[in-house]
Amino acid sequence: LAAFILASDIASADERKAEASQIVVTGNRAVQAEQTADLAKSITLRPPKDQPLPRHYQPVCVKIFGLDTEYAELLASRIRDNIRRLKLSVGTTKCQPNSWVGFVSDSYRSVVQLRKEEPQMFAQLHDYEIDRVLAGSRAAQAWHALEAKGVDGKPFNYAEIEIGGVRKTVRVNNQFQTGRLSPTTRVDMMGSIVLFDRELSSGKTVRQLADYATFRLLTPVRESLAEPGDIPSILSLFSEIVMPPAGLTEFDWSYLDAYYKLQRGAQSERVHDATKSAYLKGVGK
Repeated sequence: LAAFILASDIASADERKAEASQIVVTGNRAVQAEQTADLAKSITLRPPKDQPLPRHYQPVCVKIFGLDTEYAELLASRIRDNIRRLKLSVGTTKCQPNSWVGFVSDSYRSVVQLRKEEPQMFAQLHDYEIDRVLAGSRAAQAWHALEAKGVDGKPFNYAEIEIGGVRKTVRVNNQFQTGRLSPTTRVDMMGSIVLFDRELSSGKTVRQLADYATFRLLTPVRESLAEPGDIPSILSLFSEIVMPPAGLTEFDWSYLDAYYKLQRGAQSERVHDATKSAYLKGVGK
């Protein structure tokens, strides 16, 4: 397993070369910002209609499994540092894990098997959302357990009503609304999982794997279908077309910063403009 993540030196010459190869020259910062907006739109998974973007509102507590202790701690430490840089809360040493990163012999097959053996882990996902989990490079799969709440974080109440002689249980949101345009609900990420395929992840550095995991633990995004000359992103880590960056890029930081600064209850169409604005402000630098 030591050979699996041999490059734990996150400032190696090879990584600097990889970063240099990802420089996108357009000659115009505004043009680059438009490209970041397009990329943000393409990677953001659309939630069901009128459902707010899901986010971690509680401290993120990371648990690594499937790795030797030494490498697991390196990976977890890097992820926690990334989360702190975004000014999000990180769980204490003895916190209850709500974000898992695992390394298995076949991540795709593991998800299929988990769906059969532990269906409760996918109970809240629609069929199309499970299809999203299984899509991509097969080198990594990610999904989230979500719970809709009032915008202040209070769980919904339940009440019984009668419709056409039939009694039904419905959710009730006792949320004070300050105006018609103010959101009344939010969606909490109660748990996040990223599964790496051990063999397909071979040769990636601790920094690359940790940064990729950070992005996918914190946001419901798909892998980047990168083409030569595109704005670089760690989401292209398993691309067979472009050389992946050494870690989170300017775009990645801009996206994550924008995503977690959006208003609670924000819709997915807000992400690309917010990312563009963050990029123009130089947040990712």
